[in-house]
Amino acid sequence: MAHIAAWLFRKMQGAELYLTLRALRAKGQRIASTATFGPRVQLRIHPESTLEIGEGVRVLQDSWLISHPGNTLVLGERVFISQHCTVSGSVRIGDDTLIGGYVTIIDGNHVIGDTSRPIAEQGGVQKPIDIGSDVWIGSNAVILQGVRIGDHAVVAANATVTRDVPAWSVVGGTPASVLRDRRETS
Repeated sequence: MAHIAAWLFRKMQGAELYLTLRALRAKGQRIASTATFGPRVQLRIHPESTLEIGEGVRVLQDSWLISHPGNTLVLGERVFISQHCTVSGSVRIGDDTLIGGYVTIIDGNHVIGDTSRPIAEQGGVQKPIDIGSDVWIGSNAVILQGVRIGDHAVVAANATVTRDVPAWSVVGGTPASVLRDRRETS
């Protein structure tokens, strides 16, 4: 009996995602028919935002795609997002980009300048994130607001990207810094 309940629960989760995708498409959001989504993927897309998901995109289980009013969230063709990732805000991810597990990409941050008030009362600031094509972002990396990652770059696992990454660069560390150029031979 427990296995039947577990099967039914999994089917209901799939139905919820199916209905969410159908509703988003009906509202004009562009989601390619070849895009696939794993179990428990959450699409929290505000009606006053723009979502574009290209052909061949794959989003694995337990990942979240979030947009707020006025945001534009774009996943180019053949983007791969591994499990337990969060992509939130105005974010553009170029074609053929690979994102490892547990990566966080968030375009917002808290304001902290007024020490007479709690941080929670000071609001936040959003700056779009632009990730180029053919980029590889390693597991557990964090990409913060306002960053531009150039085409063909590699972000090492556990890196925290706080500033722009040049095309063809390999970056790592916290905060991330350039380690080398991919085109250079060792």
